[in-house]
Amino acid sequence: MILYNVTVSLTPEIEEEWLQWIQDQHIPEVLATQKFESAQLVKIYDEHQNATGSYAVQYKVTNQAQLTAYLKNDAERLRQKIQERFGNQLLTFRTFLNIITEQK
Repeated sequence: MILYNVTVSLTPEIEEEWLQWIQDQHIPEVLATQKFESAQLVKIYDEHQNATGSYAVQYKVTNQAQLTAYLKNDAERLRQKIQERFGNQLLTFRTFLNIITEQK
């Protein structure tokens, strides 16, 4: 299992609008590609539990082939929509996390 993690740092002026948009439009669009099993949106806090204006969206994908298919066929189109809507008011970076073990 792989987590495709997108970390977003945004300006306070767009935070409320972005939160609504990411939940109502973007995450559903990503999931509609049928490449991911699920997604979760989390708010990032610093070590003193202060809110940072940053979030992470984590998409769970079964295997590398599905992730590669998303990156090849869907990612650029969806990233363009973010750019058109929010421009330089946010900064994103992506990481890929290979889940070794999951304990409950």
